Amino acid sequence: MMPQLVTLPVGHDAATRRKRASTAPLAALRGHDLTIAECSALLDCGATPDRTFLEIATTHGVDRERLQDLWFDLFLTPSRR
Repeated sequence: MMPQLVTLPVGHDAATRRKRASTAPLAALRGHDLTIAECSALLDCGATPDRTFLEIATTHGVDRERLQDLWFDLFLTPSRR
């Protein structure tokens, strides 16, 4: 019997995640007092929506509550400037 190749669902390969990450609104991150780890985690949230805030926060060494608050404040309810 031939082994079956594992296929990833559409949108879950590395190239697609990089493309989504590059289209993340980087302008939303400017002007805020964020650490490099927080910026990286926020971009990871946009690139890998299938992962939880806890997984991403643990990977980047940031607080889950802070990451979640930043995500909602910056991307879901952006302030008017």
